[in-house]
Amino acid sequence: MATAALRFPPFLSTRPAPTTAAATCARRTASATLRVAALPESASAPASTSDGPPEFSPPAGFKTPVPRRFAVKDGQLASVAGAALALPFRLGTGLFVLGYSVSLVSADKMPSDQYSLEFLGLKVKETSKIDQCRRPEKPIEIYEFEGCPFCRKVREMVSVLDLDVLFYPCPQKGPTFRPKVLEMGGKTRFPYMVDPNTGVAMYESDEIIKYLADTYGDGSVPIMLSLGLLTTITAGLAMIWRVRKGSYYTVSKLPPQPIEIWAYEGSPFCKIAREALVELELPHLLHSCARGSPKRQEIFKKHGIFQAPYIEDPNTGVKMFESAEIVEYLRATYSLYPQYQNL
Repeated sequence: MATAALRFPPFLSTRPAPTTAAATCARRTASATLRVAALPESASAPASTSDGPPEFSPPAGFKTPVPRRFAVKDGQLASVAGAALALPFRLGTGLFVLGYSVSLVSADKMPSDQYSLEFLGLKVKETSKIDQCRRPEKPIEIYEFEGCPFCRKVREMVSVLDLDVLFYPCPQKGPTFRPKVLEMGGKTRFPYMVDPNTGVAMYESDEIIKYLADTYGDGSVPIMLSLGLLTTITAGLAMIWRVRKGSYYTVSKLPPQPIEIWAYEGSPFCKIAREALVELELPHLLHSCARGSPKRQEIFKKHGIFQAPYIEDPNTGVKMFESAEIVEYLRATYSLYPQYQNL
């Protein structure tokens, strides 16, 4: 789904002056007081300013990293391990799409240009029921942030249903999209979903999950999303080793177009990349690609490899794999003081 089809109007807004020493220096730059964002079609654009939107380009000396399957960058093992702790707490919810099934076939039964894993000289054939479900014509819009267990529940359902979602990050003290949720729904509560395909807008994670299951699935909700308070508790425990990550705003420059990311909730590598997107309050069009997703074949066809996360940034032209390098790229490109950031 092309970002250009979203047709979001540009939105300029001033933000209160930062108070930290680093931000005081950044304030001397014109881009420090401007936010350029793609807002929902319902947003009303205020009067334009005389300053133009900031221009974006890859960091100086940037080189696209070579994808390395199942490799962890030096110094990042603790981050990946902490993000992976979600898997036992959530029993893998968000790893597989609806109706996922797997079988082993001989290598000659799978075309060479078809994405598949290999095991003991055989090919792993993965299928699902997603092609039997209704697909939204426009991306669903969800306002949320990484450190919220209620938001995690909804993101898991997004992965199960293989949906494309335009995420508007709402980290603590975020100046752009938290106020927008209050304006639209009357409450600063998360997650908040807007479905432009049906006109439905709602709070409450369990209701959003049921709505998505009924509208874009077969009506069923995975057991780990159906346990009430236990679901919320385990969703919170899943994030315990990444506490505060993806929860608090980092002063940034917001580009005019959403970044596209291919990711899924069950991957610790994807979580690390999304934490950076949320902290920088960068809208991103997420193409879910859990196991069994046909979108894996799309990436494989384009690059001869599938790996997640993978991003395409229409603001700079950068296309890249590798979670740690993605985080470094995002901070170098969009943070006003990336030297203070750590994974």
